[in-house]
Amino acid sequence: MTLASSTQRASINERFGSYTTRIFVLVLFLVLTIAMTWPLVMNLLTAVPGPPWDNFEWLYHLWWFRHSIVDLGQWPTTNPTVFYPFGYDLNLSESMWANKALMAPFLFWGNEVLAFNALLLMSFVLTGYTTYLLIAYLTDNRYAAVIGAAIFTFSPYRIHAMAAGWLPLISTQWIPLAFLYLERTLREGRLRFALATGVCLGLIALSSWYYLYIVGMFVALFLLVRLWAMRRRLREAHVWRNLLAMGAVALVMIVPVAIPTLQQSAGEMRWSINEIEKWAAGLDDFFLPNVYHPVWGERFLQMRSYAPRYPWYVPGCIYLGVVTLLLSTGAIGRGACFRKRENGREPGMALAYWIVGIVSFVLALGVVLHWNGEVVHVPVPAAVENLFSRGMSSLMSKWALNKASYYEIDLVDGTIPIPLPGLLVYLFVPMANAMRTLYRFGVMTIFALSVLAGMGAARMLGGNRPLEEATEAAQGDVSAADVPAMQATRRGGARTLVMAILVLVLVLADFISAPLPYGMSVVKAQPLDLWLAAQPDDVVVMQFPLIRALNGLSLYRTQYHGKRAAYGHGTFFPAQFREAMPVLSTFPSEECLDLLASWGVTHVAVGSEVYNTDFTDEKGQTWDSVRAQIEASSRLEMVGVTQEEPFWQDERVSTVVQGNPPIVPVLVDRVYIYELK
Repeated sequence: MTLASSTQRASINERFGSYTTRIFVLVLFLVLTIAMTWPLVMNLLTAVPGPPWDNFEWLYHLWWFRHSIVDLGQWPTTNPTVFYPFGYDLNLSESMWANKALMAPFLFWGNEVLAFNALLLMSFVLTGYTTYLLIAYLTDNRYAAVIGAAIFTFSPYRIHAMAAGWLPLISTQWIPLAFLYLERTLREGRLRFALATGVCLGLIALSSWYYLYIVGMFVALFLLVRLWAMRRRLREAHVWRNLLAMGAVALVMIVPVAIPTLQQSAGEMRWSINEIEKWAAGLDDFFLPNVYHPVWGERFLQMRSYAPRYPWYVPGCIYLGVVTLLLSTGAIGRGACFRKRENGREPGMALAYWIVGIVSFVLALGVVLHWNGEVVHVPVPAAVENLFSRGMSSLMSKWALNKASYYEIDLVDGTIPIPLPGLLVYLFVPMANAMRTLYRFGVMTIFALSVLAGMGAARMLGGNRPLEEATEAAQGDVSAADVPAMQATRRGGARTLVMAILVLVLVLADFISAPLPYGMSVVKAQPLDLWLAAQPDDVVVMQFPLIRALNGLSLYRTQYHGKRAAYGHGTFFPAQFREAMPVLSTFPSEECLDLLASWGVTHVAVGSEVYNTDFTDEKGQTWDSVRAQIEASSRLEMVGVTQEEPFWQDERVSTVVQGNPPIVPVLVDRVYIYELK
């Protein structure tokens, strides 16, 4: 076998379309992005999408990154002004180096709000374009490539990541690019494609540590399936050379950043089964129609409105789409999954994506099966329940690599839960217990289905030229003289175009969430921030209850008042602060006040209305009971009162969702400020 000649490589490159075509695709996805994320483009400098929570954490990280370099003249590694007096090692949170590189022009020539919103818009456009390139390469059908790319780009998974403010998870543009270059490495045998694959894998990891684990796992699975299909080529030295080069490049990019993170968070990067079980997807979440939809979203949300973790989780947040599922069926049969060969049948291209999609679907369901927001319990006799409980307890607490307690799962007497493969992953795969939100495996489900839907759309529209036909010629299995015949089948005329537009419209109609139903959070200082800003520089502030202190919004607002804060927010908290939380939760006890004084805290801001919700630090607390304790203390003197102003605008989801405490009192509260003596 020989590597592709220049003529044959040109034939393969034609599958992406001309430069004019590629520019048109970029412009198309820019227009679609503006429409599908409306009114984001109208608020680029003033607000960010979604409720003010994790989005403000990333705003703060961007602000601190710029502030450290421009104002302090130092590389940002630690932040001494939050979690005072311990400070915060930035390795305890996502680094987002790849994202920061994309945002740098907007961050340094603008500000963090513009950079945040610019990354959101770029992620949609680039995800659409890179997915288009992958599907066009696989099918040689530009129309089908646009349809498949639209599915992945505007999927509810990505829309929800934007709603929840998860900036690292929105950067999915490197995923299709990694699979494209991996496929080109395997088929065309060129070293530069292997190096490009390694770079893309590095960029994925430097966008989100979650994606390092998730995408890395499925790249390995995909590679195994593809090598199985190409096993007759495994004796060729260049195959192994390329794979080693790919891995080496990825490691060079990832290891220098990963090692400090692992060192600083050693012993912290783990979540209990109880936490992980709460953040798994229910089986219905994949099929419940888009609850963000402007027409039928509210109706379906009311059908399953119980969502105890809003705004971080809502029903149907990983909805796959009716059109997606229908188009994906076109990638079954007729040689798509298995191809006939002289010595039998071998796996086809579609099979690898089906395997990725199915396995990621199962893992996204978590450690036990959920339906309608709750764990599914199967009634059994008492003897069966006891036997099952003992067996699961032994497996999880004695034999597992990542030990856990079976009784942390939501259990009901007389029943047993239905364990899923995700439980085995959690228990026996190294560092799997560091992943709290298993439904994020769904990103690979929707990615795989978008590729399969592109293959199905290519079959439906006609003009599909399977990748195998082109690369067999490139590898010498077909003579160069036969290549023109293989290129003869091209897309049709106006009828095919109209059909493609119709399918694209159906995809967008299924996924549309504009105008964004979770609204926009205006970025502005609050009266509390202005009051603190007017105080002396030696002020150190703490907030209660802890829900007011430990969130992205309060973290970001420290940059307005410029005072040191004994609180903060991040993926993981400093060990000293975490150890102190049981004492902090007793505020305003003498023990808590002694602890705050030892930290140098001078002022305490207390939100009153939030104490009348379920967000209290101790069960049964109310504002009346806490205020009575404060007034009985001789160490807390009230020095100010501020009323916060509403800033979460045009939101229409939280009023429908049930089963969770209202977050508005946390965000807009009457705050009493006390000086600690």
